[in-house]
Amino acid sequence: MDERIITCTHVGVYGHAITKGRFYEVVAEDDGKFRIIGNQNRRIWINKDYFAEGKMEVPIIQGWKFDDELDAFHLIEVTITFNNGMMRWCLVTTPERLAKHFEQPNLDPPGCNIQHLIIVKTMNIEDINRTLKYLDEQGEIEKATILLK
Repeated sequence: MDERIITCTHVGVYGHAITKGRFYEVVAEDDGKFRIIGNQNRRIWINKDYFAEGKMEVPIIQGWKFDDELDAFHLIEVTITFNNGMMRWCLVTTPERLAKHFEQPNLDPPGCNIQHLIIVKTMNIEDINRTLKYLDEQGEIEKATILLK
């Protein structure tokens, strides 16, 4: 078999064995899986859904920032920057802040559907970092955010 390279697009439950954005050589293949040498230098079978063919650049979160003052709003705007220059936007809140949002007396309409709302345990930077990193590694960050540029 000629050297065949694939790129990890997300890690799912295989965070111990593969890294998003890393290239792997295919050492064997069956209908739905690739056998690669994973991060621990061990051969492992992993579903093909976690990879793209060839070497490709995979957007990975490089950083993020609050766009609002934490005390100004219940739903805080956040801009996320990726290694390829892409920027995405979302709202971040906690369960308690979300409840306060709905306590506003003049809230109209009295309900909402916000697909780009991420709810975290606290507004602590570490909690937000871990949540955004998890969504990124799982391939879910695009669904949880809106493209800015």
